[in-house]
Amino acid sequence: MITSPLILALAVQISSGLGDLDPEVAFSDPAYPSGVVEATEYNGSARELVVPARKSGGPDIAIDGRLDESAWAGAAVLTGFSQYEPVEGIAASEETTVRMLVTDDALYFAIRAKDSSGGVRATLTQRDGYRRSDDYVRVILDTFNDKRRAYVFMVNPFGVQGDGLWVEGGGGRFGDPIDWSPDFLWESSGRVDASGYSAEMKIPLKSLRFPESEVQDWGIQIQRTIRRTGYESSWAPITQERANKLEQAGLITGLHELDAGLFLEINPTVVGSRTGERNPSGNGLLHDAGQGEVGMNLTYGLTSNLTLDGTYNPDFSQIEADAGQIAVNERFALFLPEQRPFFLEGTDVFRMPKQLVYTRSIVNPVGAAKVAGKIGGLQVAYLGAVDDVNAGASNPIVNLMRVRGDVGRSSTIGAVYTDRTEPGVDFNRVFGADARFILGGRYTIQMLAAGSADGAAGTEAKWGSMLSISARRSSRHLSMNVSFEDSSDEFRAGSGFVRRVGVTQMDARVGYTFRGKRGSLVESWGPSFQADITWLRENFWTGGAPQETEFGGGLSASFRGNIGGFLNFRRRGFNLDPVLYEGFFAGSSENAVAPVSRGRELYSGLHSVSLRSWISSFERVRISMGAGWNQTPIFSRGLPLDVGEQWSGDLGLTLYPTGAIQAGIGARHVTIVRSLDGSTYSQATIPRLQVRYQVSRAMYVRGIGEYSSQRRGGLLDPVTGEQIYQCSVEGCSARVGSDRHDFRLEGLLGFEPSPGTVVFFGYTRQFRDTSAFSFDEVQAVRDGLFLKLSYRFRR
Repeated sequence: MITSPLILALAVQISSGLGDLDPEVAFSDPAYPSGVVEATEYNGSARELVVPARKSGGPDIAIDGRLDESAWAGAAVLTGFSQYEPVEGIAASEETTVRMLVTDDALYFAIRAKDSSGGVRATLTQRDGYRRSDDYVRVILDTFNDKRRAYVFMVNPFGVQGDGLWVEGGGGRFGDPIDWSPDFLWESSGRVDASGYSAEMKIPLKSLRFPESEVQDWGIQIQRTIRRTGYESSWAPITQERANKLEQAGLITGLHELDAGLFLEINPTVVGSRTGERNPSGNGLLHDAGQGEVGMNLTYGLTSNLTLDGTYNPDFSQIEADAGQIAVNERFALFLPEQRPFFLEGTDVFRMPKQLVYTRSIVNPVGAAKVAGKIGGLQVAYLGAVDDVNAGASNPIVNLMRVRGDVGRSSTIGAVYTDRTEPGVDFNRVFGADARFILGGRYTIQMLAAGSADGAAGTEAKWGSMLSISARRSSRHLSMNVSFEDSSDEFRAGSGFVRRVGVTQMDARVGYTFRGKRGSLVESWGPSFQADITWLRENFWTGGAPQETEFGGGLSASFRGNIGGFLNFRRRGFNLDPVLYEGFFAGSSENAVAPVSRGRELYSGLHSVSLRSWISSFERVRISMGAGWNQTPIFSRGLPLDVGEQWSGDLGLTLYPTGAIQAGIGARHVTIVRSLDGSTYSQATIPRLQVRYQVSRAMYVRGIGEYSSQRRGGLLDPVTGEQIYQCSVEGCSARVGSDRHDFRLEGLLGFEPSPGTVVFFGYTRQFRDTSAFSFDEVQAVRDGLFLKLSYRFRR
């Protein structure tokens, strides 16, 4: 039975208790054992960055973090780390040594990270969950040596795993471009001692995709972060004067006779749930009889560089609800990140300058399949699904296709095609091409052109277009970004997420960073300036006036002890075409005038200021906070219909009372008052508490409590204060407000010894309050109990 190994492993975890938490070992400073074969040392600071592969027949290495096996004596040794943040090009503040062995079926790494102050930060926490809290070392493997995409394997001092894909051009403005969504099968362990920590890693070749070549070279980089100081160092020196960090990595040469083998992974899933809804005729909840489903996921390694995934009746449930978002004055749709495993793994190739593929548009798939990999210099991917989104109606069929080819040293060109068709009802198809070029090492240019065909079945398609061009300059001091985007009113991305169409936008940003010496009170600081201008598309191409403008500046600083913050100022203006306000009236439904005829000057010259800071100096607590004031339009359906002053603030505390307990306490608040009379238009407050107790690396208990109070008033004319109505041939309706106060409680017992092998048992209950935080006549409106069992077999 599927559950037998899970139950056995679960029992072992419960009996072991907190065994993984012991931070001390029998020795204070482990030394690598000596052996007959002398290891060869490669000093990164001395540019000794080419490491011939030292293949071992099959070392007897227990992945326990002790580094006491004799096999390590014959490993290649990577030393001479240099710092790249906050000061670049100097020797690392602490010594790091990494040893590497290659066998027929895996890569082994032994890490020794010394810490002279004894200030190692480590928690026993969830996979990928410690990037901003713990010390860590990560190994980066560019298995195709294409300088565009690499595997990331990371361990904290307790050996807790983190993994993902480094995709050049795939990140935001801050941090490395790593997609942390994929989870790979590999082994790790770590131990803390009086002078630092040590860790071991075993990465099976079956968990990697690489070329089908007799002899090949892989890119390699090792990075270390010391959390209490914020210092970051690397084995191969890194400079921000070059846009592509993978180009700056070292090289493993002479890898030969690598064979991942044809592998098959079978991942059966059993899910059971019981839900309740409020009884409309009385108190209490009405519960269903319970539901159970069985699903199956299959992964087949067609070759060492191409995999096929299929799923039937997949479990796409999330074990945690999306965190509440404030939505009392949103102009455009809110974006929710993908959290479902099938859509997270192997889909990084679908990332483009604009989100033409948004997998959360596939709401409830009956079945799905995907093929992904790299053939020569061409990365390919296909994803298809049948979406049971409309109960009792035909199911939309989704097909997503993507190819991306390597050009030159690290540039790419690609194409995409998406098709979402509901047979006999409607269709949406998008086709596009994109390119990313790196010029002179530091300039990155990205381009995308796309077209769409959208319509109902049996009718002529409406054609739309989109164009996006951006350029970025990378530098340790001077940075610049400029972009241009143009889309027609008819452009529709049915399988993507595009907030706004029918406009032309241009924006520019320039910043300069002053750098201090290591140990300086102010490690870095600098000003930045930005400008954003938006036109209606027709006005832009005919020389008309812009519809929206925004100009601003900012000041950011980073201080000793991992403390930072920034201050921003903005000035915005809106000059919207009166035709957009057709159908909106003020006064009474019998005697009304268009609100746009008065007060349009109120939407120009709107100022704002915001401040954000974070403090990570303390071992047991991390602090982040922000505050803002701005003059803001009050929107309805994307149009400013009133104007007000918005006050906002947020505070987040992450507490680590022990190495196994983590508590996140946060609150966000927004208040908007009307400029006309100072009355409150909207008010929203969302406090949230999340507590996690990690029994062992595999087992945890988590509880979440969140209250969401969101109140919004009706829309009033900004000059007269009269009620605003929206009218059509069917009559007029007042733009009234809303008032809702909910809170929910969630509890979860989780057991995840490895990706794909899980036991989840959880309960959630949602309540409705009569007014904000009154807790009078609180009523339960729904609840849910669920159990998930899954086991991942690999052959």
